Amino acid sequence: MSPEQSIGAIVTYRPSREDTESPEFLLLKNRRGYWGFPQGHKEKGETEIQTLVREVIEETGITSLDIQSYIGKIRYTFFKSDGMKSEKEVTFYFATSSTQLVKISIEHESYRWVSYSDALWMLDHRQLRSILLKGHRRGLY
Repeated sequence: MSPEQSIGAIVTYRPSREDTESPEFLLLKNRRGYWGFPQGHKEKGETEIQTLVREVIEETGITSLDIQSYIGKIRYTFFKSDGMKSEKEVTFYFATSSTQLVKISIEHESYRWVSYSDALWMLDHRQLRSILLKGHRRGLY
């Protein structure tokens, strides 16, 4: 069985291209209480970038998004609500936003803009920390 395909974004706030301040990272808290990044299922006929933009808009209301770079993929298994085991592969991109105004969807209960070190501390899943670290090691943020 092939894994479910999702696309995710590590979004930082950058008011302008010239901004050299330490970036703030957008984290979303889901209904189960876990912090993570905007991400969602790729729909039939969509490119990865189309999925990325749609999911960020749906989950955060952010339309001002500048996609910078591919970061990498993570893969994990989880149990669905029906108790069935499933596998998911999430492709992550790095993007910047010129706004911090967020309107979260009903999928989430909270959001925060945080520093890189706070993001590492707040992320609940090892795989999400690893993708954040990967982008940092590549010098993306």
